[in-house]
Amino acid sequence: MIPGPAIYNSSREKIDTLVEGLETAPVTVVLVHGIGTDKHETAGQFDDISKGLHDKYRTIRFDFSGFGKSEGRMEDFDYYKHADDLKSVLDYVKQTFSGQIYIVAQSMGTFITALLNPKGIERTVFMGIPNSNTSYIIELISKRWGSKPGAHIDMNGVSLVPRTSGAIQRFGAKFWTSLKNFNPVGAVTAFSKNTHLLILHPLQDELVGQQFLEAYKSIQNVAIEHINGDHSFRKTEDRTALIARIRTFFNSDTII
Repeated sequence: MIPGPAIYNSSREKIDTLVEGLETAPVTVVLVHGIGTDKHETAGQFDDISKGLHDKYRTIRFDFSGFGKSEGRMEDFDYYKHADDLKSVLDYVKQTFSGQIYIVAQSMGTFITALLNPKGIERTVFMGIPNSNTSYIIELISKRWGSKPGAHIDMNGVSLVPRTSGAIQRFGAKFWTSLKNFNPVGAVTAFSKNTHLLILHPLQDELVGQQFLEAYKSIQNVAIEHINGDHSFRKTEDRTALIARIRTFFNSDTII
């Protein structure tokens, strides 16, 4: 494990990072977490994925600004600000390490990655990508968050979301606006022209479900697979199979 480097976004907020794996690796894998989580992801998903790649790859995990140990206010989160965070991390990787760059993104991290549309990413895995209909996503999120005891949803102000850890997360109006204005299929289509993209849909996804996912099939040159797992692949057998599929995609001489 290498101590996290000093990486700052354009707002001069420090982005907390974790560098692990093979120091001499010819490929660096950047893991992009979803909304409301951090570099470990739900149920330690990114801990396991990173560990599963250590023998062959260098991995870099980071907390989006306002989350985890990164600087910034959570209520300032929007897709564009977090895309700027990701850009800062990728710029660091390009300046520091030689070789190729791969991305593994989870949930809302897939949207942020697609919005940034970074160049020079050889291979990308999207897991648990949200629905292609953002109005439907907003409805799902507001109902799920609003059902929590003590929650307060205000799309024009600050929404308060209690977590099982006891923490209260705060999301500002910019979060809802940036999500409403986001075009998932258009963004993923544009990004797919700059990377070899594999989309993995969990068959038992309790958060996304299976609605409004068909539109992603219209994107050319993207491999889409449905595999067993809930949104975070919590079951040991599902997570083991997920990591094996990622390794196969990364290790194969062919793209898919």
